Amino acid sequence: MKKTFNYIILITVMLTAVSCEKGLEGLNKNKTSATSVDPALLLNNAVISASFPTRSVIFDMGIVQQIVSPNGGVLAGANFNQDSRDGTLGGVWQAYYQNVVKYTRDAIIKSKDLTTRTNLYNMARIFQAYAFMVLTDEYGAIPYTEGGVGYSEQIFFPKYDNQQDIYPKLIQELTEASAALSTASTIETADVLYAGNVDKWKKFGYSLLLRAGMRLSKVDAAKAQAAVQAAVAGGVILSNDDNAYMRHDANFASPIGNMLNSTEAANFYLAKPFVDQLKNTNDPRLSSIAIRYKGATSGPGQTVAIGTTNPADQIGMPMGFDNGTIPAGIVPLSNPIGIP
Repeated sequence: MKKTFNYIILITVMLTAVSCEKGLEGLNKNKTSATSVDPALLLNNAVISASFPTRSVIFDMGIVQQIVSPNGGVLAGANFNQDSRDGTLGGVWQAYYQNVVKYTRDAIIKSKDLTTRTNLYNMARIFQAYAFMVLTDEYGAIPYTEGGVGYSEQIFFPKYDNQQDIYPKLIQELTEASAALSTASTIETADVLYAGNVDKWKKFGYSLLLRAGMRLSKVDAAKAQAAVQAAVAGGVILSNDDNAYMRHDANFASPIGNMLNSTEAANFYLAKPFVDQLKNTNDPRLSSIAIRYKGATSGPGQTVAIGTTNPADQIGMPMGFDNGTIPAGIVPLSNPIGIP
């Protein structure tokens, strides 16, 4: 009798435990989170996230010797006087793989089989090609075929593809996607870049194809010529009205603008090779992009009254120096006007 009673208690406890588990799946759902996202919003996130991060701009501008900073710390860049490592070099990598590529990959996967939204699918392909072009131009060999598919394909350690293998694939993507855009398909009016304007997206895609062809001009002349001819035939951007750009405002400020127009603005100089090239060729743009505050010894001394845009007065920052080692007699140096 006692054993029977114990069995009854045990069975009752087990049934109670099982019944308590029912409905837990529903309780564990976040009712305020989206269960699905329109792929158009994913593409918009990719576009918004494509603004270059602050640190990478410092490095890239120094590499091409246009704008440099002689200082360390947050301004350490590519002035050939410091070993900055990934603190400066990793900006584009992190921003693009963690955001841009992740969003474009997801947008492509979600829109690929939507027969009424083929424009969105091809717009995402074009923008992803742009993102990978930025990445391979910056770093060379990168994860391309397996990059950004950690969630969709569970590839957490993607292989690296060589640049010479990446560019032909980018050309193929841009060629196919640009040609496939059509006014007969749904117009993606929520698009933050062109409001779904098919003609402008085509010009953007073919302009990127033109860029890709020019990148190959000194390594594979035949492929370069074919890409350039296809781009021109398709129609490239010829007017500023068709430019692809992300307009920032006070609520969503440009990282580049914040850096170049913040308290550090006085610590950026035009590089000597850049200024010398413009002066030696009598380039009329120099007076529009350079200003030198003659007599100023610090940022607060850079007043409008002493600023000059006369090309003959401009002096660029020599590469490889900092404020303590720069040769005497050439300061103050020329600062850039506005935001590149």
